[in-house]
Amino acid sequence: MRKEITRRDFLKSSLAASAALSMPTIVPGTVFGQNAPSNRVNVGQIGCGSIANWMHKNALSRMKDVRVTAVCDAYKTRRDNMAAFYNKHYGGAGITKAYADFRELLANKDVDAVVIAAHDNWHTPMSIAAANAGKDVFCQKPLALDLGRTKMLRKAVHDNKRVFQFCTQYRSARRYRKMVELVRNGYIGRLKHIDVWCRNVLFDAASYHVKPYGSTVEVPIPEDLDFDAWQGPSDMVPYTVDRCTRWGGFHCPETSLGFVAGCGIHPLGIAQWGNKTDHTSPVKYRGTGNVPKEGIFRTLEHWDVMCEYENGVTLRMMDYQTAGPVVMKYYPLAWRDGDGVVFHGADGWIGDFKGYTFYASDQKLWKTEFKPDDQRVYVSNDHHRNFIDCVKSRKETVCAVEMAIRCDTIAHLVNVAARTGRRIDWDPKAEQIVADAEAAKLIARPYRKKWKVW
Repeated sequence: MRKEITRRDFLKSSLAASAALSMPTIVPGTVFGQNAPSNRVNVGQIGCGSIANWMHKNALSRMKDVRVTAVCDAYKTRRDNMAAFYNKHYGGAGITKAYADFRELLANKDVDAVVIAAHDNWHTPMSIAAANAGKDVFCQKPLALDLGRTKMLRKAVHDNKRVFQFCTQYRSARRYRKMVELVRNGYIGRLKHIDVWCRNVLFDAASYHVKPYGSTVEVPIPEDLDFDAWQGPSDMVPYTVDRCTRWGGFHCPETSLGFVAGCGIHPLGIAQWGNKTDHTSPVKYRGTGNVPKEGIFRTLEHWDVMCEYENGVTLRMMDYQTAGPVVMKYYPLAWRDGDGVVFHGADGWIGDFKGYTFYASDQKLWKTEFKPDDQRVYVSNDHHRNFIDCVKSRKETVCAVEMAIRCDTIAHLVNVAARTGRRIDWDPKAEQIVADAEAAKLIARPYRKKWKVW
């Protein structure tokens, strides 16, 4: 039977409802504002090794408008430990899920963006797959092992309207920004030449398990490692104690170009910025180099390559041991082993002699006050923050995909010139080596179809 509602019942219920609406409701502040769940960026972190721990984890966990909801790594212990860290940080089990296969992470519709911190051979394939899955991408450097795939990356980013950040974080450092603005505005006169150098395969040799260049002896694969996934698209090779290490990921030629790209990208990115050439790369390369003849770390040991831009500026790319005597000729007190870049103009020079150690032909340059009509560059004071802000605004990052491709191209062509000893001519519009089929083979890589994700 239907319950009859009396007038008195109706009035009582109406008054109660009115009172409830008029009472102040206490709602947590996190429901509204920039850190509200609706305004939060859910991030998937692919790669849980060394750089993910000391760099990405620290940066992402500090951001209140970011939640890392997914992690992935070829090592089970690493992905489980990373997920446990984030779950403890966010105060709840199951907030961050650990994945063994990054493709499953990308299929998660709740993930907005990914940070790719796997080793070098995976950077471009994962970035293409992520963009095609509708995720914004923060990609570790260097960019690619195969320059043909960088064109696919550009297309995937543009076609899917994705935000892309390349992890050349020097561009988010104030001192580098000022150096570049001084160069671009002519405070050292017309730019004529740039010296760039970086570490080589010898730099951390003391850390290798087997000296001088890594063990070649096959040993059992650790139980918690999916070695097949680690190698990914790269050729399968025997597992040794030096293979799947921090240094193995940087120096094994099957999975890396070596530090000419892995470390060289940082000063090369500043050189490109100062020369206003983010849209292109040098067109001529000539020089020398060598690779080790033993061990598994057979990326460039020494190199000295002169590059020439269409605008007439030259760039000399060297390993740090080759660069030492060159640089000390004009400022001997500044030298330190590592990476660096120096701009030479008609009226002086200015540069970085190993990460945040800055000098100039006249140190007063650093106190220069810019004029109102001077050209200024993109301002980013935190690389991860810049990425997240651009994910929200849909603006371009400080290190967008075009910059990444053009900068990475230089490392590839320096590598080819050093290995062949021949002059390499590059067509920056067609993005191909001119009239040298043998050299052109060195900027492409075979791949295992099992891991073709692009």
